[in-house]
Amino acid sequence: MRRPALLLISYALVCSVHVLSQALELTAVAMATKPLLMPLLAAYLVSAVQRPFTRLVRVVLAALAFSWLGDVLLEVARRVDSDLLFMAGIIGGFLVAQVLYIVAFTPLVRASTPPRPPVWALVYVLYGVGLVVRLGPDLGEFLVPVAIYAAAICTMGIVASGVNRFTALGAAVFVASDSMIAVGKFTDLWTLAHNWQRVLVMTTYTVAQALLVHGVTIADRQHERRPRSSASATV
Repeated sequence: MRRPALLLISYALVCSVHVLSQALELTAVAMATKPLLMPLLAAYLVSAVQRPFTRLVRVVLAALAFSWLGDVLLEVARRVDSDLLFMAGIIGGFLVAQVLYIVAFTPLVRASTPPRPPVWALVYVLYGVGLVVRLGPDLGEFLVPVAIYAAAICTMGIVASGVNRFTALGAAVFVASDSMIAVGKFTDLWTLAHNWQRVLVMTTYTVAQALLVHGVTIADRQHERRPRSSASATV
């Protein structure tokens, strides 16, 4: 079996163990497996693309690194019940990751021939505004950072929808996952037990990241390598 496939299977197995540990409230297992998720996905990306790494791959690896930071901070924040650590994970980890995904994907959308304005742009804009308006009364001092993060992840969804179907689906699932975090954190709309809320959040989050990264491996072959291959053919 090829190394990328082994790493992707390893990622899926660790994801499964982590989600199961959340369902069964096995704190030690959840804490041990969560920091492994993004490194395994990064290893899959590294193994699935050619060297030297393109700008796309380098920026996405940075996005995964900041996602890892967000994972760790949010897990610790939940254990110690710290709003400060929660916002540090969202702003210092995941907001930076979303901006990096935007930076990675935007050139691919601009380079498409003819340029393809993402058809889901209006949907993301309306959804982002609607979510912030709905949560606004419950956000208090967190209104501004949550609004900024909502704008960032919806922008990521817009540009990701113009790359390929995997990045488009991954971004949509990512938005759904983070929406569930916001609803669970700031409102009492969820009637599920907290452990099952975490199961839904982590299932959608890990699937979203995997779809984004798989889409990046495809985009790297189809877009980033094309000019280099064409140049080689003319020599």
